[in-house]
Amino acid sequence: MLARYSIQQNAAASPREVEVRAFRYVNGLLGAAVDVPARVKALHKTHLLWSLLMADLAMPGNALPADLKGRLVSLGLWAQREAMARMEDTASLSPLIELHRDMIAGLEAQLPMPPPPAQQLAFSAGSA
Repeated sequence: MLARYSIQQNAAASPREVEVRAFRYVNGLLGAAVDVPARVKALHKTHLLWSLLMADLAMPGNALPADLKGRLVSLGLWAQREAMARMEDTASLSPLIELHRDMIAGLEAQLPMPPPPAQQLAFSAGSA
């Protein structure tokens, strides 16, 4: 049931919104990784996320400017190397978390502004 809800939610979301959710998810895993199995899972998901993003960047239909693609691929390669290195030690995961926070901020800056909250109409008890 939850998987079906997630699929529907992502189907209605823009690619940028899905990317933001993915970075938030991975950062949640990284931040909560208090034991070896959780750490390995978080780092594996980090590596997988960057693999998917870099594969998308390499697609012929990707409309991002070439220089931006190159910078993102460089970040992705660094993130993958960092994830692999952190699987072998107990060093801080903060550099990966900070990179993902920066990615979230950059992606959110590209999202359209949400509409202002609807003003609530005040109805008096006697009006119809």
